[in-house]
Amino acid sequence: MIAYLLCAGFGTRMRPLTEQTPKSLLSLDGRPILDYLLDDLRHWKALDAIHLAVNHRHARIFQEWASGWTSVFEEQDVPLQIHNDGVSAPDEQLGAVGDLRFLLERTGLPSDGALVSGGDSLYRFPLAPILNDYDGTTSRVLALYEPDPTQRRQSSTLQLDGARVTGLVEDPEESSSTRVCPSWYLLSRRALNTLSSYLERGGDPDTLGRFLHTLAQQQRVTAVRLPEDAPLRLHCNTPEDLDYTRRLLSQEPRLRLDAEQVAACLD
Repeated sequence: MIAYLLCAGFGTRMRPLTEQTPKSLLSLDGRPILDYLLDDLRHWKALDAIHLAVNHRHARIFQEWASGWTSVFEEQDVPLQIHNDGVSAPDEQLGAVGDLRFLLERTGLPSDGALVSGGDSLYRFPLAPILNDYDGTTSRVLALYEPDPTQRRQSSTLQLDGARVTGLVEDPEESSSTRVCPSWYLLSRRALNTLSSYLERGGDPDTLGRFLHTLAQQQRVTAVRLPEDAPLRLHCNTPEDLDYTRRLLSQEPRLRLDAEQVAACLD
């Protein structure tokens, strides 16, 4: 399976910190944010390749960062490739969905399934149990408990029927659900195959949640409901978010759940 990491944004809400450093490479506890995701990917047994979409302005910085990981994944025979989408300014961006299509055009449609993820979130539980449980037949997303409506506005709110996703909404006032869906999706080959037609029909090229909402109307999408333990994801989208995350990690362990607790959610 393939990991598609969408890191082509310009981090405008994180300025001035992102003038010289891409948002996903800003430091958390002495390491780039994105390093924590790659730590989890190292333990994904079915992983065949990692592909990152980056913008033209930050391409060289990402290449330098990737050089520190190349030997790690070479040992597992997993190529790590940086793809420059050619965009030099925020008003020219392809959007998250557009960059995913860009990567699919570069790599071809995966034969089984793929992880599609942003690079600006820190998860407080191991992702490997979920990755290693995925067989590629049905798309799967995370359902994280978020009781605060203000925080839910920063993510798509899930509408659920048991474990099945029936839709996503951007405004939490439109749903009684307290489960949010971060930009971390396990998508089947069949789901990825709908992406181009979604965009051709006028689908939003920027918001992955809207693509997933449309997908859930057409195909089965299930959710992994993690325990009601907040916050299990730290979203670093503004300088205030980053400061909060740094303070929290200085006071608490990063992980709130262990692998057994995560695996229990897959039963």
